[in-house]
Amino acid sequence: MTVSRILLPLLVLPLLSLFAENGIYRGKTYQLDYSRSIQISILQKNGTFAPFLKGIGFESEQSTGKNVFRSADFQARLLTKNGNTQQIEFEYRFSGPQAERIQLKGMMEANPEWLRLHFNGTFREHRKQEGGMRILFFYAGAEQRLFSSRADNGPEGASCGIKAEFKPQLSLTFQRSRKSSAGILSWKPENGDSRLSLDLALTPYCGGKPLFDVFSEHETDAALRFRRYCNILLEGDAPEAELLIRNRSPEPLDTRGELEITDAWNRRIEQRILPLRADAASISRQTLPLPDGRLGYFELTLRCGKREMFRTSYCILPSCERKHREHSIFGGMLYPWNRVSEEKLDLLEWLGIGTLRLRGAYRILHDGTHLPSPGKNGIYSRRSTEEIFREYRKRNLSLIPQTSESWKYPPGTFQLTEAANEANATRLPADFAEELKIDYAKTKLHDPHLMVGGTGLAGVDTFWLDELQENGAWNAMDALFIHLHCFPRAPEVNNTMTREFWLHDRVVLLRSLMDRFGEKPVFDSENGYLTLHPERRVERYPLRSVSDRTMAAAFLVRAYLQALAYGLSCKMWFTIDGYGGFGLTEYEQPRPAFAAYAAMTRILDGAEYAGELLSPGRISPVLDHDMEFRRSWFGQATPGLEKELLSADRESVETSVNPALKPYTYIRAFRTPENQPILGCVVNRFVLYYANVKKGYRENGECIRTT
Repeated sequence: MTVSRILLPLLVLPLLSLFAENGIYRGKTYQLDYSRSIQISILQKNGTFAPFLKGIGFESEQSTGKNVFRSADFQARLLTKNGNTQQIEFEYRFSGPQAERIQLKGMMEANPEWLRLHFNGTFREHRKQEGGMRILFFYAGAEQRLFSSRADNGPEGASCGIKAEFKPQLSLTFQRSRKSSAGILSWKPENGDSRLSLDLALTPYCGGKPLFDVFSEHETDAALRFRRYCNILLEGDAPEAELLIRNRSPEPLDTRGELEITDAWNRRIEQRILPLRADAASISRQTLPLPDGRLGYFELTLRCGKREMFRTSYCILPSCERKHREHSIFGGMLYPWNRVSEEKLDLLEWLGIGTLRLRGAYRILHDGTHLPSPGKNGIYSRRSTEEIFREYRKRNLSLIPQTSESWKYPPGTFQLTEAANEANATRLPADFAEELKIDYAKTKLHDPHLMVGGTGLAGVDTFWLDELQENGAWNAMDALFIHLHCFPRAPEVNNTMTREFWLHDRVVLLRSLMDRFGEKPVFDSENGYLTLHPERRVERYPLRSVSDRTMAAAFLVRAYLQALAYGLSCKMWFTIDGYGGFGLTEYEQPRPAFAAYAAMTRILDGAEYAGELLSPGRISPVLDHDMEFRRSWFGQATPGLEKELLSADRESVETSVNPALKPYTYIRAFRTPENQPILGCVVNRFVLYYANVKKGYRENGECIRTT
């Protein structure tokens, strides 16, 4: 075993037979150890192997949690070798009250580039099992997960991992506490018993994810690869991608395909014929030119005859330079349980984000290397802290962790923290007040200059805050945090969801609390929109809570305009990467909202709210009674129209709009640091543009349409 771990990849293939009897198989990118379980380690760029998959198990439980049976032992033996491919037979043994009723055997085919497994199971005396039988994938590390193009269970950013394919299709749920993913298996009745048949293909990778499926039934497959992460192009990048054609046939391929390029509104931008050529049993590569001189969101679809070979989205973004990124209102949040990578931080930079809310596992994990460990009393040294946050600092990101997490790092690491997440949904104000006062004192002892934010409130819950103050905790907060999730509505519509304190304009009610108890900056640390996905429902929400993707992009921009008008210090978008329907990206492809966010920050970089354009040529600031807190009348733009477009009362959405409604153009005004006016116009669609108000026409022509 020791010798096998230090052998270089170049020595692997001649020595396959040497390790076969020890239950070890080495491919081009991975090592399989089947001596006691199915363990897979991935070959790193430095020639070492990093453990990834620790084992595959099975279990069944009743709804009460009582165990029915669970895999307890694994045995495997080598059957045949054919060149660099091996056939391996295996069998599982079980424990539990009904262990004697189940039998599970299978066969592995170990190929240099992938591993294929077939499971055959029998459960005697058919009857429906409570909770079903689960297949479990156990990982060697907390941030490891299988990647699948057909299920939302990918690591979302890992450079080394394993792609999983299932026949029949299987959705996995990640279980963080167990470092595992689980999927429910289906049994079929047969002659009084229950039968299980499952095919599984695992493709280990390092550096680039596999583009083609092992289980593909087509002789020809096509895929597209972009130079930047998440199919992003910036101004100045060559407008092109790499087209790869896989020909599995023993005959050369020489045919044609039709490429269609559309925008976010499904309008055709271009259509052309592409030659598709590849030698027999090979993969060909060719440069695919893309439309030049256009910014925004696009979709590429390649068809060959009646077959759609792929559909891929990409974005061309304006320059990522932002002079006023630091301390700007533009923030975001990566989903805590997705893996963080340098490529994900690139997304933040391209978007123009200056603030990142940190939750959970936010450290960047470099494959094959260990994280810095805390020293005495669980405190990280300055050297370790610099190593952990080096990539964040390179991108000038201001970081907001939870208060308890900030204590692990040296003073000066952070400027602001957030005490908790939506404590008003689960905690009594009197109880949380005591905890907050203790945490505040502890934080100031650790770092007197570190600001402590209160809990991120689920909505603008003024009653909960009032009671928190009655228990003496108002001065144990340096800032207020709120969450303004208002999906699926426009942020300015006053019938959002079911609780009125989610409304964006409820932030004006914080003014009365500040008048009585003291002024504090306000941060919106969660605001996002659920969008539809063709393969699943999102987060168990009904369809009435889900927005069309272009509508979500428009509402994102309008939410930030609301935040600027109300004087919020920052809005952290939930989320940047994909999570259960939220996110600006998904499956490492951009959504329309990604392009909208980047264009918005480019246009509004350093801009300040100037007021409402109530009549041509006249800008009128609309403030509340004390002339300090800005109030918005944005909802007057399209009275009642959003309710017709996105009903919160029905499972379906009406496609027609009441023709009697005649919404008028509504304009909100901003000014750049150079005193250049920017107008935000709302009709049925949304447009941001630079304008010369005195001359009355658009001057610079730089505009964004987001729905």
